[in-house]
Amino acid sequence: MYLCRKTAFEVLDPTDVRDLTDRVEWVDDYNTGKPTCDWTGKPIPGAPAQGPRPIVRFDLPEGDWSLNILTVSYKGGEKQTEGYLNPLDPKATQILLDTVYQPIYEHFGAEFGKTLRGFFSDEPRFGNIHGAEGASIGRNSDMVLPWRDDLDALLAEQLKGTVLEGRELRPLLPLLFVNGTEGEGDTAAHVLRCAYMDLVSRLYSENFDGVLARWCHDHGCEHIGHTIEDNNAHARLGYGAGHFFRAMAHQDMAGIDVVIQQLTPGQDKGLFKGMHSPGWDGEFFTYVLGKLGGSLAHLNPAAKGRCMCELFGAYSWAEGNRLGKWLADYMLVRGVNYFVPHAFDPAPFPDADCPPHFYAHGHNPQYPEFGLLMGYMNRMAALLAGKHVAPAAVLYHAEAEWSGDYMFTQKPAAQLARHCIDYDIVPADYLTGADLVEGQLRVNGEDFRTLVIPYAQALPAALLHKIAAWTAAGLPVWFLDGLPVRTCEGTPLPDLSGANVVALADLADALAEAGIPELRLTAPAPYLRYYHARQADGDVYFFVNEGTTPMHTAVEGARPGQAVVYDAFTNTLAAEERPFTLDLPAFGVKCVLVPDLPVDAPAALSFIGARQLALFPAEVRFADAETGSTQYGAPVALDGWQPVDTLPGMAAFAGRIRYRLTVTLDEAQAAVPARLVLTGVQEGAAVTVNGQDCGTRIGAPYVYPVTGALHPGENEIQLEVNTTLGRRMNDFLTQFLPMEPLGITGGAVLELAQP
Repeated sequence: MYLCRKTAFEVLDPTDVRDLTDRVEWVDDYNTGKPTCDWTGKPIPGAPAQGPRPIVRFDLPEGDWSLNILTVSYKGGEKQTEGYLNPLDPKATQILLDTVYQPIYEHFGAEFGKTLRGFFSDEPRFGNIHGAEGASIGRNSDMVLPWRDDLDALLAEQLKGTVLEGRELRPLLPLLFVNGTEGEGDTAAHVLRCAYMDLVSRLYSENFDGVLARWCHDHGCEHIGHTIEDNNAHARLGYGAGHFFRAMAHQDMAGIDVVIQQLTPGQDKGLFKGMHSPGWDGEFFTYVLGKLGGSLAHLNPAAKGRCMCELFGAYSWAEGNRLGKWLADYMLVRGVNYFVPHAFDPAPFPDADCPPHFYAHGHNPQYPEFGLLMGYMNRMAALLAGKHVAPAAVLYHAEAEWSGDYMFTQKPAAQLARHCIDYDIVPADYLTGADLVEGQLRVNGEDFRTLVIPYAQALPAALLHKIAAWTAAGLPVWFLDGLPVRTCEGTPLPDLSGANVVALADLADALAEAGIPELRLTAPAPYLRYYHARQADGDVYFFVNEGTTPMHTAVEGARPGQAVVYDAFTNTLAAEERPFTLDLPAFGVKCVLVPDLPVDAPAALSFIGARQLALFPAEVRFADAETGSTQYGAPVALDGWQPVDTLPGMAAFAGRIRYRLTVTLDEAQAAVPARLVLTGVQEGAAVTVNGQDCGTRIGAPYVYPVTGALHPGENEIQLEVNTTLGRRMNDFLTQFLPMEPLGITGGAVLELAQP
């Protein structure tokens, strides 16, 4: 118990603290009124054992004071993890192993390392407070803190080499809780908070993640999983584990997950509404989440370049394969290359738990095309699993958040991404062990041309001394919006005069002037993302339009040599001219290979100046998903390409839609190369021409080669389009996704190349 002088509301002066611990008496109102416990709460032998309560008597000095009572208890924290183990204590983790892991291993031991690869740790956390928003150290005076019996001694050891070395620790502990401090107290509070967070995040890593990993490795299996990263939880307490990179430092793969519409096309600027209160931080999810996983996979030797994502879950029945492909491309272009599709559900349909369910016992109209999405993801994940090449390293902001004013990592990350400058997020732990090799920053074989540092009032001294040496050696380092004013330890700053200071808004221009970007665009494309992987036999450039409108630009600066376009959906190659042209529809992708040795790739057919024949549906039929049937009903007339949901009784339709079109061609028309182009398709569409399968697409561009399927005279074209179950189920989560028209609303054009 400590009496601290107060200079304002919840602002303490750590230079004037009075220890009142020896003034505490424990009395029993129900019996003698004599003390029953000592100041720690331990019962006094022979004293009554019931009803003790503490009383402290002291003279209150003149002025404003705050009485701070520090207690250690099993109580407190969030209700959702009540009774949860203490991840700071290896004995607690051992109980988890003895209770869960060991019995499973004893039952299935012969299959471990074969059928069963290992154990998945799902969303462990401190759980000392619910959520992420109030879990930032020093910014919520009501937050209880993780602790263990010897933590004060460990914290005192942690403070060696800081301005608090040798200070009595316990009177300073209230500074962990208060929202504000002044003068000397400001430095003392931030040094203490950073030391505390640095300590508990390392203890979590060693005594939870590390203990699980050692057990798994001793039993010949792997340890994977993910923490909760949501809304900046990754560098905080509460939902978080204190430090993303430390929390999974011992795992055999990096790991993240995406659920409940956290990633949504176009939602990349601040908060947007979802089932979570106060909303989802779209800037974090768009520019940091996937990069956290991909960066850990690149930088941690134990991960071997592997990053796993639990994907698709709890997006509602309105999620289809088209949105699923957008989510998959988001992950692939950020270095995620292993996936756990969420979810197949054995419970009877309909089950309200975390839809969509891909099969849904035959009721989900999306399922026939779902395998195409999985095949696409497998091919692209394997192709991109080489060495990542990116020009920029962005400092992970954890220590800055623990130490005062700071800037989120997503702020510079968004600036870089919107200007086609790829990056990895690199924590101070990795940077302090990094080297300069030929003028570039090397971390686990990843080479970076520059280091970008979000604004930080304080950063670790070891890192700042490294930066001072790097800038003296010529590495371009960019501090955003100002230099640090102190170290996290409160020690003197090194000379940082060799570093650049630039405003956040000017970052991309400054990097361009310094020649940092790897690629250059001929036109702005703020929603273009790219991933460059170097394989043993060549380079791969994967481009994704994450925006909701078409994109037109060209790319310069890629490695010289032959260029080949790879379509992972159809598993085909086509020659590409340089510079790469990117005419990408919304959600469109392009994968360009630059092989070391020439490969035989046919030239893509040109349809520039092609004759275009507009087609209209002769009839449309419907197969309802309610019975899981593919039996189509009687034909229905359409007024052109009108949305199917505008037909009488079709507002809540779910199932499959079959259009029949006809076109009459002469011999010359039937003999030239041809393709069918569909627009305004909301989900998957399969095309059959005169009974010949011409392919299925689950996303734009909906372009189908039909050469050889056409003949002179009348040709019959069948389009089979699926829907989601969103309109039919109308589940709670569906309210947060847009309900798009059903069927085809744009049109169909048959393009005939010039002979």
